[in-house]
Amino acid sequence: MRIFRTCLAAIALVFLAGCEGFSMFVGINNGRLLVAISVNPTVVDPIHFPNGQVQFTASGNFNMAPMTEDPMTNVMWTVDRPAFSNAPDLGHATITQTGLAQCAVGFIGTVQVFATAAANPSQPLSQNNQMVATARMNCP
Repeated sequence: MRIFRTCLAAIALVFLAGCEGFSMFVGINNGRLLVAISVNPTVVDPIHFPNGQVQFTASGNFNMAPMTEDPMTNVMWTVDRPAFSNAPDLGHATITQTGLAQCAVGFIGTVQVFATAAANPSQPLSQNNQMVATARMNCP
């Protein structure tokens, strides 16, 4: 039975690897684990929002009750680069820790928005305990 579950989890990971805005974590633990996270909206043009500011939210699915959290509250929001990245901040956009994003003045192009949450909510968010979902913001 354990081999079957492991194979099923591996197949699910391969299937979901190409889905933008979606991430999956598989773990064996007796506690509540985040198994999927998504960002809404997934693709957005801020020109259609008041003051060009877009409110992003993250939703999570868990392996045990409560099964969903929408919106998630313990999320680290970043733009241009994922959390825990050593890449420089390109300054193309800003985002608050509540998920309110805005393009930088004069920037034209696409910005990737990252929502990072702890895969095991009973432990601190870290590079080894993270789930990531993404969205795109098309700056005018």
